[in-house]
Amino acid sequence: MAKIEVIKKAFRFLNESKAKVTILYGGAGAGKSYAIAQFLLLKRAIKYPNKRILICRKYNNTLRLSVYRLIKEILTQLNIPFTERISEQTISLLNGTELIFRGLDDPQRIKSSEFNYIWMEEATEFSYEDYVQLRLRLRRHTAGQRNQMYLSFNPISKKHWLYKEFFQRIQDDVNILKLTYKDNPFLTADFRKVIENLQNQDERLYKIYALGEFADLTNLVYTNYEITPIEGDLSDKIVYGLDFGFNNPSALVKVAITDDSIYILDEFYRSYLTNAELIQELKRFGVGNGLIVCDSAEPARIRELQEAGFNAVPCVKTNVLHEIDLIKRYKIKIAPHCVNFIKEIETYAWKTDRNGNILEEPVKFMDHTMDALRYAVYTHMYHAGTKIFDKQEWGVF
Repeated sequence: MAKIEVIKKAFRFLNESKAKVTILYGGAGAGKSYAIAQFLLLKRAIKYPNKRILICRKYNNTLRLSVYRLIKEILTQLNIPFTERISEQTISLLNGTELIFRGLDDPQRIKSSEFNYIWMEEATEFSYEDYVQLRLRLRRHTAGQRNQMYLSFNPISKKHWLYKEFFQRIQDDVNILKLTYKDNPFLTADFRKVIENLQNQDERLYKIYALGEFADLTNLVYTNYEITPIEGDLSDKIVYGLDFGFNNPSALVKVAITDDSIYILDEFYRSYLTNAELIQELKRFGVGNGLIVCDSAEPARIRELQEAGFNAVPCVKTNVLHEIDLIKRYKIKIAPHCVNFIKEIETYAWKTDRNGNILEEPVKFMDHTMDALRYAVYTHMYHAGTKIFDKQEWGVF
């Protein structure tokens, strides 16, 4: 087995924790997911035979490009042989241990199952009822080791059930460790600068993403949204918005626009993609000949998409405030499985000065789906000649 570097503070904590529930939470870039993934493989899956490990997120569509991919990358890095049953979302090791990947959007798939270890990744996505249901599954018996559950997440609001359950009252058999970007020696210098710069943009976002603290945001850009299942045929009203990235994620949002509402139907969100890889992902996503409105600052990448057969166009740009104001005239309805869009819109905030005064400029952090939304909606409205859209008023260029 090859050697692998770990975040020592996190790995030591996980290895020493004997609690039924072990929580690793904190700011952005802290390495929480990598730490738990490495620990579960090195100290649970590989070390002990015949274990059943459940790795879950709230929605199954987020698994393939996140924890499922991460676990496979680490196994490959360690030169650990494994077999994969893709249709069953299961990875098996030679010692008989199985890693099962599930989304809680289909709870029936775990109701008859029992596990030795459970990892709730991005635990803020889950409901309290999901957590209770998962704890009931933590009952598979194998001699010698205690069954355990692991939770990882970025803190957000003190109104969330996680804060009330684990931070407002003392619980037996629960271990908690907070990590920040300073605990991750593998973080790039550029990302450190981005995190630290939040202090100059908004103190509450700095508390959440730099200091790893719970904080309630009052200066949100959008409050005109609801998270709700979306029904009905909106296929003739769809437009895609695409924000290019590499270190930052490439973010695609599938949007439907009606007279009074904007619907967020689906999303794609992934870092470290070349344009060739992005093209393959867009094909898998099923964009087809749908209109993709892209960041106009990337003409070469747009041209590549066009040459690959996509109906990709540059966005129409104006003042960001104007584009936001246009979107605020609509109701935004978000499909619950669009977790990255939800995470961003819940923390997309106006900058504040040192005295707490709100400025007319959004914080430039975790705004990739927000940018993609603006590209899609504003450009669609401009070309559609919608009644509320006055080209003179908006000063399009």
